[in-house]
Amino acid sequence: MSATPLRVSSCLNSCSTFPESSMAEIRHSLQQYKGGSIDLTLDDDTSIATLCLNHPEKKNAISGQMMADLEDSVNTLERWSQGKGVILYGSNGMFCSGGDLDMVRQISNPDDGYRMASFMQHLLDRLQKLPIISLALIEGSGALGGGAELAISCDYRLLTSSAAGIGFVHARMGIAPAWGGGIRLVHTVGPHQALDLLLTARVVPPQEAVKIGLVSSIIDSEDGLGQATKWLCEKTKFDTTVVRAIKEIVSNARDDSNCDLLSEERKIFAPLWGGPANKAALLKNIRHIENSKM
Repeated sequence: MSATPLRVSSCLNSCSTFPESSMAEIRHSLQQYKGGSIDLTLDDDTSIATLCLNHPEKKNAISGQMMADLEDSVNTLERWSQGKGVILYGSNGMFCSGGDLDMVRQISNPDDGYRMASFMQHLLDRLQKLPIISLALIEGSGALGGGAELAISCDYRLLTSSAAGIGFVHARMGIAPAWGGGIRLVHTVGPHQALDLLLTARVVPPQEAVKIGLVSSIIDSEDGLGQATKWLCEKTKFDTTVVRAIKEIVSNARDDSNCDLLSEERKIFAPLWGGPANKAALLKNIRHIENSKM
């Protein structure tokens, strides 16, 4: 599926110190960084779709190609008139360890960081505004870094009882959130809690994540996808038109001043990307957690 050749909106063009590119141009550049896929399945019987992060050899770390796959999937979901919900999960019982370090090392400079942030902010904003209810199923080593930003872009998050948790661990890599996750974290848990999670870069375990409102519930580790589907079906049991109308109301309420906030997040992030602290972390081969990929 080809990308829509649109320019970065005025919301994403407010900073003149970094080069601006169209979304299609950024996508084309990102696609050269291969590895993994994001696989979409639509189920017209349940009206629930699944989005599988499929890069198991790197704990489902997000490559440039996977970013393009996600855009294709969002394009399809925006047009899926029968849809009520979508579950985002990872292959092999893992969610997502963040960005693929092989890609990160090749685009480790502020200009490329700004372009990537522009693309992913725009894309995750569209994911959050889908006309259907989105749920992140977090298993295994958890949602870390960019994986946490993916998860918090969904309407709901579930953790399995054996999952490590959710960690906005960007500071360990000498960076800050770039895909809108910092803003969404503040909206979800409040500024005081968000500041603590970002500054400590700790992984929040299941029970605490529920307590602070970061996730909705904990489910058993066995057959997580089956349980998540049942959970989401209960939330989407009413008529499709009703579910989608309610989602639109909530999306409109969220969309107040995010435009300027997203622009500021990119401007703050970009100089850190490929900066001294980030390069030092990359040289030390720092991981979010042991054996993870950023």
